[in-house]
Amino acid sequence: MNQMNLMISPMPGDETAALLFLCGDQYLFRYRHKDGSIAHKFVSSAAVRAAFAEEPIETHWLPNHVKRWGIGKRGEWIIITFPPQKHRFAFVTEDDERKPVSHELPMPGLAFFGYEQRYHLWAFIDAELKGDTTLFAAPLPNVDANGAICFGSNLVPKAAAKTIEEAWRIFVTSPFTNHSVNGKSRQYPNDVRRQLSRLAEKRRRAYPLADLVSLNRTANMVIDWMVNSHGMD
Repeated sequence: MNQMNLMISPMPGDETAALLFLCGDQYLFRYRHKDGSIAHKFVSSAAVRAAFAEEPIETHWLPNHVKRWGIGKRGEWIIITFPPQKHRFAFVTEDDERKPVSHELPMPGLAFFGYEQRYHLWAFIDAELKGDTTLFAAPLPNVDANGAICFGSNLVPKAAAKTIEEAWRIFVTSPFTNHSVNGKSRQYPNDVRRQLSRLAEKRRRAYPLADLVSLNRTANMVIDWMVNSHGMD
């Protein structure tokens, strides 16, 4: 290995070993042999984390619909998916906000992502969620254009393998309001609730996929952005 090609500083005479941080997610372990010669070795971020961790990494029992899990700078992140199916949702009505109306509605495939106490929801039409899967706006209120979920006054747990299903339960059982209703339906761009009411009235078994609004982003793009930059443009 050529030390000059790596553009790193010379090893001081009193240094016996050092961990060097390179560009991106790369680490270089530099150490001195007993005979005085210098050696270099690339190490992975996982190896560095394991070397410095006081406790072993434990995911606990994972839900069977987990697609990806990892640890970012701010803790665990995880994404779970649901195939196309019907879900029961409650909606606040203008007549009486204290008495939400429930409907069993068909949904496309849904991807539920959590990092810290922030959660996102996206729709997808592929048979399963993969890195190059195109994401769509989830056709529901209270989810902004980029997928960020507004939980209102509901307290949600910090995202983790053992808490993601509880966070989903809170989301799916909390009454939806009139927030963030636009930009979710091609047929009803101003208010996705009109599409949902139509599906409930006609008792449709599947959500019309042609109605979904593309985010022009893949799953890999969105997850990498969320984990590395903690947000979306």
